[in-house]
Amino acid sequence: MRLRCNGRYGYGEIAPLPGFSGESLDQAERQLQVFCRAVNSGQFGGQTSLEEWSLSPSVAFGIESALWWLQQDSWVAAPAVAPLLNGTRADILRRLACWQGAWPDEFKLKTGRNTLADDCVTLNQILSIVPASVRIKLDANRQWSFAQAVRLADAIDTTRIAYVEEPTGCSTEFSRLYEQTGLPFALDETVQQPDYRFAPMPGLAAIVIKPTLVGGLGRCQQLVAAAHAAAIRAVFSSSYESAIGLHILEQLSARWTPGELPGLDTATAFVEALVGETMVAGQPVNIKSTFIDEIDVT
Repeated sequence: MRLRCNGRYGYGEIAPLPGFSGESLDQAERQLQVFCRAVNSGQFGGQTSLEEWSLSPSVAFGIESALWWLQQDSWVAAPAVAPLLNGTRADILRRLACWQGAWPDEFKLKTGRNTLADDCVTLNQILSIVPASVRIKLDANRQWSFAQAVRLADAIDTTRIAYVEEPTGCSTEFSRLYEQTGLPFALDETVQQPDYRFAPMPGLAAIVIKPTLVGGLGRCQQLVAAAHAAAIRAVFSSSYESAIGLHILEQLSARWTPGELPGLDTATAFVEALVGETMVAGQPVNIKSTFIDEIDVT
């Protein structure tokens, strides 16, 4: 979405992720149309009144991002990201074997899509290639049973694992897994639940914040502050947003979680880029015409 005020422009992205977002694209569009009509008619009183709208997470993220963008005079340097190890085992190992330049502090690896034995082999081969200083973030998406998670921990060097996101289908098992195996964990899907309130847990290394699925900027900033107050990492991560959404996530990560490696290495999933040139704060963004579909909000 685009907002224009006093000659300045602000942008936000509203893109519910199928299979993860609770709202559909049609539902998000209807909410956005209602909001835009309220803005155009002068009924919207400012960002503080957004709480009264009961917006879906993706809509709240898009609207609050556009309002925030309007206020920015410049951008800060984008943070380095944790590279995502995608593809087959052969693809991943080939990429690492040909790695050039400095190694990142962390890589991210999706697990739970293949057999547990395959995951163990892949992970150990990765660890045999990357320097001992590099740690791996695992994302299990709740695919393992408790027994499988224990077997994986027994098969690898857990000291080289930054954390595993949502290792099993039951969050009450995560601390028990850590106490039994030493495998630290991160909360991801748990954070997306509307009633989630941050609380430290034994073995909790990080909370993963995906604004498209979690909600608006105010909600995300509250989560960051709560985690940091407990000396827990807060890591921004993408939900396959376009260049505009990724730009916003980069800026939020750089400003609110400095020094953190966000999980934003998803641009390669797109065949064509949405934006044709560098985005300048307050100025119109050159969105390629093939992506423009005007919505009537009169």
